[in-house]
Amino acid sequence: MLTELHLPPFLDTSAADLIADFFVPALSHAVRYDRGVGYFSSGWLRIAARGMVQFAANGGRARWVTSPILDSADWEALQAGDTARTDHELHRLLDRQVSDLAKTLEQDTLSALAWMVADNILDFKLALPRNKLERGNFHDKFGVFTDLGGNRVSFNGSYNDSIQGTRNYESIKIFASWETAFAPLVHADAERFERLWNNFDLNVRVFDLPEAARAQILRLRTSERPFPEPE
Repeated sequence: MLTELHLPPFLDTSAADLIADFFVPALSHAVRYDRGVGYFSSGWLRIAARGMVQFAANGGRARWVTSPILDSADWEALQAGDTARTDHELHRLLDRQVSDLAKTLEQDTLSALAWMVADNILDFKLALPRNKLERGNFHDKFGVFTDLGGNRVSFNGSYNDSIQGTRNYESIKIFASWETAFAPLVHADAERFERLWNNFDLNVRVFDLPEAARAQILRLRTSERPFPEPE
């Protein structure tokens, strides 16, 4: 249970290791992870492998809403995983490649990403601001972990799900649903994610993967920037 963890209210990358001190233990005790984030990279799965393996063993399901600014190799892996949900031969091929999830996450992260999408452990949607936010980016960074007992931990901060995020000076604030003062904040984050995921936000259009490809909203990168993207 998440209630077993002794999580601090605040972490930054200078004084702490966000992966070891927060993401791995939270994933290991959760069955649901909902994440809204400006930038996702499969490299994050590799550095969080220990937590992701336990999360998968828990029967966990994760949902990401992220911007359509993706690494081209990550996009191909996401597409392969989405196709494998209905293509049984491709699913069997991915399944053979991922005989050991921990090892595959470390050595062939893209295969692991595709397989986890195919097996419905991970699900992704891409967000594009619209109406009063037209021509902007989906730039928020928040997440919610939920355990079997319905306890939740939410977090907000500047941290993106990428290797570069661990190199930058970043921080997150952490809120637990069983702490009375923070329960409304956790509830608000959970509701906000559901609103985005179900495309109910009037100023953000959310696309599933095939829809995103058809809409030609993608901005693919050949590799992760070694420095933050300029405004």
